Amino acid sequence: MPPRPLALPALLLCSSLAQAQPEPLRTPAERAADRSSPLDFRDERPAPPESLARRPPLIEEEYQRKKEHNYFTGLPLANADPNTGIGFGARVYYFRNGDRSDPRFAYTPYLHRIFLQAFFSTRGLQFHWLDYDAPAFLGSSYRLRASAILGRNTSENFFHRDARSMQPLSFSGAGRTFDRASAMDEALERVGPDGLARGLYNKLEVLRPQMAFSVERSLLGGLLRPMLGLGFSHTTVRDYTGREIDAIAPGSGETIRAAMAPTRFREDCDAGRLVGCGGGWENFLRFALVYDTRDFEPDPNNGILAEVSGEAGARALGSDFQYTRVMGSLRGFWSPFQRHADLVLAGRALYQVQTSGAPFFSMDVLPFPEDFRLGLGGVRTLRGYRQNRFVGPVMALVNAEIRWTVGHLKTHGQDFGFILAPFVDLGSVFDRVGDTSLRGWKRGQGGALRVAWNQATIVMVDYGFSDEDSGLYINFNHIF
Repeated sequence: MPPRPLALPALLLCSSLAQAQPEPLRTPAERAADRSSPLDFRDERPAPPESLARRPPLIEEEYQRKKEHNYFTGLPLANADPNTGIGFGARVYYFRNGDRSDPRFAYTPYLHRIFLQAFFSTRGLQFHWLDYDAPAFLGSSYRLRASAILGRNTSENFFHRDARSMQPLSFSGAGRTFDRASAMDEALERVGPDGLARGLYNKLEVLRPQMAFSVERSLLGGLLRPMLGLGFSHTTVRDYTGREIDAIAPGSGETIRAAMAPTRFREDCDAGRLVGCGGGWENFLRFALVYDTRDFEPDPNNGILAEVSGEAGARALGSDFQYTRVMGSLRGFWSPFQRHADLVLAGRALYQVQTSGAPFFSMDVLPFPEDFRLGLGGVRTLRGYRQNRFVGPVMALVNAEIRWTVGHLKTHGQDFGFILAPFVDLGSVFDRVGDTSLRGWKRGQGGALRVAWNQATIVMVDYGFSDEDSGLYINFNHIF
């Protein structure tokens, strides 16, 4: 699947601020000084339904700011990439929160949430997405999620699908490795001694429409949720080997047309290292068991989320592939100075294993129940590396962030919270569970500015860097 497109939140914020007379930014300590005690305020809330009786409610300040009834948020989308060209589109969210008399109001992030995204680029990248989530569907103890995605990427990254992806950057015929991704890109632009181009050596084209849905049941007063679901997708893969592309002629430096040498993807397919080189149907069962004590899903202050989740491709569902992938993950959130500073220590660790029958084009999937992630590298996993830089049968990842909300701004009936977040990411890939070790993990680090728009829409601007590369990521939602 292609990486998700970038967003431009500044366009909307600037238009709002130009006409507004906003409330001044206030520190957490100033806001705490004029609010009632948490116990007294909590007594005013309706008792939660039995299915949510043990869920932690929103903290007092967040409860006071939560918007009632229905509302929309939305942003234009844009990005520029040398491979996919200039991209443009939009994403629009619809939220239904209900009102404070609803006993679910203090215990759910929303009652219904729908978003619709359309995105195109000048060189063939498309990512269109419709998503629905109802945490307490029709007032029941069931949570319903459904999504439909059409993804097409003419420049899908491919850096092997095993532990070799952990090796330094290189390409066949170069005779050397590269410390920086930019140095490899520069070398790939030139026609080789054999007269062949290699500019698309690490690329392939992927078209993948996909539909998925799931149902979760709330148990233990909302703390435990088993999940079952189904997914259906069809993947078409196109290799660039032999195709004429632009390249730089040796010596003269002129741009000429030359035939592509075998790509890394073609080399691995010819060597029999990959399953699914011709694409095909991938229909699968989804499953998960989730233990969740977070106080507010989109932007937690306290709590943990522990889950075991996975997918099983089944020929009985019409799949061309039979496989299983299982992931265990743990996320934790802690506010050590809740009455004095809106500061959250946030962390995530995950470990995933998948069987040898998994097709190469879905080996990057990390099957989180709420929203799958792709590979190690890129905005959702290992920032400072390219999307899908490290993918293999066994993947491990650790993320740590400090999220400091430095102030809030209210304007035109909208609430904006401004969050600073330094972070560190660590990840590794192994061929077998027995190969797992703490040696040689890749590290990225950086900082973020995020905006919590009406609490449930998080606009993120993250900058990550590593010894190999760097990236600026503008998107939606915390990465965990």
